[in-house]
Amino acid sequence: MNSKITYDISNVINISKIHLSQEQLKVISKGLKFVPTPTSINTITTVVNCEKSLFSTPKLTKSAAISEISTFIQKWRKPTKFNINKEEAKLLKEIKSIENIVIVQADKGGKIVVMNKNYYFNKIEEKLNDLNVYEQVKKDPTTIIKTEINKQVTKMLNQ
Repeated sequence: MNSKITYDISNVINISKIHLSQEQLKVISKGLKFVPTPTSINTITTVVNCEKSLFSTPKLTKSAAISEISTFIQKWRKPTKFNINKEEAKLLKEIKSIENIVIVQADKGGKIVVMNKNYYFNKIEEKLNDLNVYEQVKKDPTTIIKTEINKQVTKMLNQ
């Protein structure tokens, strides 16, 4: 099945200090939007995570979301075809366990870049500290914005 698949590992640029094998690079070359086909679904975890995320959501939105989640859980069936084999799944797990790297999409060219976590965070901090681009706010506006969005959503749903 996977013997027909071709990988473009030239699409992956490793600037980290970690050596990645050709096989690991092949898995990474599947892209950042690649999601392995799930082999099972943990109903309890799914419901708990959804409940947490819906905690401060308006009642009407929460009811609609719970209904959709319930339908999804009831209709979910174990897939018959998988987009990753056992070896690739093992490699993906290995890659995810490497704690001091970050894998990101390059700003230009569509490449995938593997870099050291410290380097990545330093670059982010450098950009955030550029006062020509960002303005430092005195107070976190998240609560005000969230409240306003919830008002607008409720208003739209009640129309």
